[in-house]
Amino acid sequence: MNQDKRKQRDFEDDDSEEEQEIEQPINVHNKGDMEEEINLDFVFLDPNQKQFHSIKTFINGYLEGISFKSSELANIICDQVELGTMVGQEDEDNVFGFTTILNIGEIKSNAIGEILHYVDTKSQQHNKQHQQLQHILQTPRKVGLFINERILNLAPQLVPILHNQLKEDINWLQKEDPKSSLTNLDYLLVITKCFKDIDQQKQTQKKSTSDLNDLIFQKFEDYVFLQKSLLSFRFLSEGSKQTQQVSDFMKTEQDGQICYRLIYLIQLKDYLAQIANIEQYVQQ
Repeated sequence: MNQDKRKQRDFEDDDSEEEQEIEQPINVHNKGDMEEEINLDFVFLDPNQKQFHSIKTFINGYLEGISFKSSELANIICDQVELGTMVGQEDEDNVFGFTTILNIGEIKSNAIGEILHYVDTKSQQHNKQHQQLQHILQTPRKVGLFINERILNLAPQLVPILHNQLKEDINWLQKEDPKSSLTNLDYLLVITKCFKDIDQQKQTQKKSTSDLNDLIFQKFEDYVFLQKSLLSFRFLSEGSKQTQQVSDFMKTEQDGQICYRLIYLIQLKDYLAQIANIEQYVQQ
């Protein structure tokens, strides 16, 4: 497998640059409380081991503070060059966000096993469609773990590009290596989180109903993907004694909001089709 797929793909496309670059202005405050605009050039990159520490920071809180082999998972993400997209800056090892899909039936990893155990345990407790999820997971080679993480203030305009780059990865891989286990996935399993205003939570409890519009999504595209999900369930985040270390991901309350963990399953074809709707969502 070519270890530089993005450059190879761009070389084949006469209209592409070697790496796609996006210049994004960011406003910051100086000591005088005056706004200053800084222009940053973002590039979309293949995974590599130089990004290990940055990726590990993102996934430390992936299971809400439950101890799991996050270093092992970070290594897997960095090593899977053929499918995965990072957003960062030229000649920098740190990344600001990434998307990747891992075939849970092909990767022999304790970290993947721990994640699936977490999903199964929570599904038994909170998922009315637990048997359906169990049935699908009985054919793990058809299920991809979709990991989608980024800094909280990443420019929304970059989000559709991240997902489109992943879509291009899939198309490229289907042409370059059609026998790859990553080209025959049917489903994506997603672990993420959402919030609900405390006042809204009280109203929901009174009317005993639940609606996606009552939720606040840390990653807005989750709302778009959930429209086509096969099943989904959520539960209150348990938090962790480690909240000060990875506070953004594991807070149980934030500015008057209650934090939920959200797990859902979506067909790969529906995920790919919904990417266009993410672009429309950003433009609204």
